[in-house]
Amino acid sequence: MSDLFSITTSALQAFQQAIAVTSNNIANANTAGYAVESISLSAAVPQGVSGVAVGDGVVVNGVSRAVDELNNSQLNSSQSTLGGLNSLQTYTNQLDNIIGTTAGGLTTAMQNYYSGWSTVADNPTSTSARQALIGDAQSVATSLQTTNTQLQNLNTGINSGITSDVTQINTLTASIASLNQQISVSTGENSGQQPNELLDQRDSAISSLSKLVGISTTTDSNGAVNVFIGNGQPLVLQGVVTKLTTVPNEYNASQLDVATSSNPNSSISSQITTGDLGGLLTARTTAVDPAINAVGQIATALSVTANTQQNSGLDLSGNLGANLFTVGSPKVVPSSNNTSTVTATVSSVTSANVGALTSDNYLISYNNGAYSVTDTSTGKSAGATITGNTIAVGGLNVTLSGTPNNGDTFLLEPTAAAAGGFAVSLTDPSKIAAAGAVAASASSTNTGSGAISSGTVVDPTNANLLNSATIKFTSATTYSINGVGSYAYTSGGTIPPTTATQDGWQVQITGTPATGDVFTVQSNASGTGDNRNALAAAAGQTTGVLSGGTTSIDGATSALVTNIGSQAQQVNTSQTAQSAINTQALANVQSVSGVNLDEEAANLLKWQQAYQASAQAMQIGNSVFSSLLAAINGT
Repeated sequence: MSDLFSITTSALQAFQQAIAVTSNNIANANTAGYAVESISLSAAVPQGVSGVAVGDGVVVNGVSRAVDELNNSQLNSSQSTLGGLNSLQTYTNQLDNIIGTTAGGLTTAMQNYYSGWSTVADNPTSTSARQALIGDAQSVATSLQTTNTQLQNLNTGINSGITSDVTQINTLTASIASLNQQISVSTGENSGQQPNELLDQRDSAISSLSKLVGISTTTDSNGAVNVFIGNGQPLVLQGVVTKLTTVPNEYNASQLDVATSSNPNSSISSQITTGDLGGLLTARTTAVDPAINAVGQIATALSVTANTQQNSGLDLSGNLGANLFTVGSPKVVPSSNNTSTVTATVSSVTSANVGALTSDNYLISYNNGAYSVTDTSTGKSAGATITGNTIAVGGLNVTLSGTPNNGDTFLLEPTAAAAGGFAVSLTDPSKIAAAGAVAASASSTNTGSGAISSGTVVDPTNANLLNSATIKFTSATTYSINGVGSYAYTSGGTIPPTTATQDGWQVQITGTPATGDVFTVQSNASGTGDNRNALAAAAGQTTGVLSGGTTSIDGATSALVTNIGSQAQQVNTSQTAQSAINTQALANVQSVSGVNLDEEAANLLKWQQAYQASAQAMQIGNSVFSSLLAAINGT
């Protein structure tokens, strides 16, 4: 009867363990990262009794977790994508709120500014109208500066997020490496039985890590998990951790990049595209910085056109108008990793090249004895014109001085600093240049029917602009300027022809001048009541300036608001779709690893009944054994 005791004892022990496993499942039904466990039982090796194989009870083989590695991998991947979109969504929505509010205010401020010019044109000598215009100009400057400050604050927030994420990543990778070692030791000490609790903890740490940064994993033969990011950069190799660190961007020390502690001079930011960290980096490069550049492009265009118009007219003292605005200049920044002492300078934005100005940045690289230029927004060649050490791109000329080394790079930022440096530089209302700079008239002795326009300024920097000039018709169809040249006359044509030497002004003559007729172009210093330049400045609101002269400043502002709103909407749509994918991936994991309380209740009842039956068998065995002893003892 000892066999009966052995069998029932093994059953009682096995079912007791099964009840414990099931109870543990129920207790952890709501524990994050817990994978449901199940006990594995098998029949004990039978014993031979009188030539007959008799079963010897039950053996507990182990307790295993219900885990589908493919489901877990898909969940981690979806979490990385969702984490990136969540972070990107946060900043694109903030950006939309900032631009939608401040750019809307900028639009209003600009409308008031151009209306201010119209008011001055209505009464060119009015000091109050001129003072109000300066106030309108200040409102534009304040709006641009406020927008730029708010955008820069977003970058500050991104820096904080990057620092926090890197700290959390290092904590999690250290935990994974430690768990790898504990799992390996525990598995060896327990004859190959893996420690389920430690495995759950490691899976949970890997899952948390995937929310912060996109990862890939491999598993070694000893059960250790290796973790990689980016293009195969290892974070965890069994028990060894490669820590991440934050480093200043090589072109902008106020922005943080990500590198490894083992190689801090080599940024891996471009390799990190998903997870919360990837979303932060993407938000900076695809949303915030481009918005700063776009606002800067608007500020530059406004400053250049306003100043050019001011310089083209006369103030109340009869002097050419002074600049109305100042604006941050284009800059070209050498990489902090450069090994040469090459310096770089960049030309200014003028009315002649503002139409070619873009909001893109350009990376200038030197390799194998030649420079190349890449548009950082597209990653493609910028189509620059390179002549020796001078590079022409985006309407600007970059001059590099010195001998470069292979691998040297420079970042050209045409508009990044523009809005931050935008300000009103003119405070004296008498300095507003409302009058046209030149006046044209026909001689009273002319005998033909020719009539001359008032004249316009095409080059306010020309030293001869305000000098008196004489246009004399040497015949009915030809004329000279200041007694020089012989030009063919066409009614309504531009004088002088654009190919001719000129003094910075143009006029049109219509009608039929006679031989000997004379027309004079001279300074309009006495025309204090003239409003031609004020009218031209007011018309600047809808004048094409950017994109080769096809986009007005108003149009560029409206496009900025529209593009930011569209980007935010696209990210919101992608985030919603990815949330659904992630929910399904989580459901797939839970369907395998989650605790089903109904199923566990049924299992608990099953194991309870089996335990009770085993106990009953034990009682029967005890009774039979007692009867046997009594018979033997003759009692």
